[in-house]
Amino acid sequence: MAMRNLPLSPREKQLLRRLAAGKTDAQIAERLGGTAKQISEQRARLLTKLGVSAPAEIADATERLASWSTYRGVT
Repeated sequence: MAMRNLPLSPREKQLLRRLAAGKTDAQIAERLGGTAKQISEQRARLLTKLGVSAPAEIADATERLASWSTYRGVT
């Protein structure tokens, strides 16, 4: 499925970058707030929104959609 070029909220960008970095839902929840279950639900909605299913597509989506000029890395 082709990735759609949609605008992302700051939260969606943060989530997408962490997914591309291989972070688990629990690690993301600890950093961004919320629970692992909430992050799992947000991840599912975001990937559906983007039409992304494969790990390589997540990395591509991150490069195309989650870049910020002030971005200094994922923690």
